[in-house]
Amino acid sequence: METPPGLQACGAPVPDDARMTTTSIEHIRSGSAAETTSETWCAARAGVRAMTPFLVGLLPFALAIGVAAGASPLDDLVGWATGPILFSGSAQLSAIEMLGSGVGAVTVVLSLLLLNARLALYGAALAPKLACQPRWFRWLAPYFIVDPVVAVATDESAEGCGARWYRWYYLGAAVSLWLMWVTAITAGVLVGPIVDASWSLDFAAPLCLVAMLTAKLRDRRSRTAGVVAGAVAIAAVAMPPGATTALAMVGGAIAAAAIERSTP
Repeated sequence: METPPGLQACGAPVPDDARMTTTSIEHIRSGSAAETTSETWCAARAGVRAMTPFLVGLLPFALAIGVAAGASPLDDLVGWATGPILFSGSAQLSAIEMLGSGVGAVTVVLSLLLLNARLALYGAALAPKLACQPRWFRWLAPYFIVDPVVAVATDESAEGCGARWYRWYYLGAAVSLWLMWVTAITAGVLVGPIVDASWSLDFAAPLCLVAMLTAKLRDRRSRTAGVVAGAVAIAAVAMPPGATTALAMVGGAIAAAAIERSTP
């Protein structure tokens, strides 16, 4: 039973059952808030854990881009700003190279739009998952749409979860990647003037690819394909980079097909 506002205002005694009802409501509210907070942190931690393999593999790539920005003719602040503004390794590296070479702004923008055209497909793939989210999240989430975030956001482990859980899972993964990316680029810009920008790019991109593949090697077929592709790439290391990659892909695909055919 509710206590009439007039009795509360004039200091009249509040019936015991009213006190019990009020206390029960407060306990329910505090319990619900605690459960919501716990779910939020649990989802965010799950997102960070899912992103961790990518963080390890992308760290040297982000450092390399920072080094390239610091060693370029661009002002350090301009080079650094390409990180949080573009939040895309390939686009950022292209922007640094083109701006440093004096290419016009319009050409740079058009080139980056073409380079990032695939992100529109990623957005379309994530659209059903974002449709039931609040407006602020639907506006924020597209900023983080890059390959690693999409890989984590579309992973099987994220299927069948509630909208709130998915929202914080997504943010946990995306924000952890963003923080690592910006921090590593900052460090790279600071040491860029004293480091050869080319040395780190030679091994950073392969490490990035290894990290993205590792997160997907969950069964016998995928692991076998990964091992065979790696072995082919090592054996063909003396060939041009494009040929090495193509041969590795073909070798991995053949291995995966053979495993699938031999599995009853």
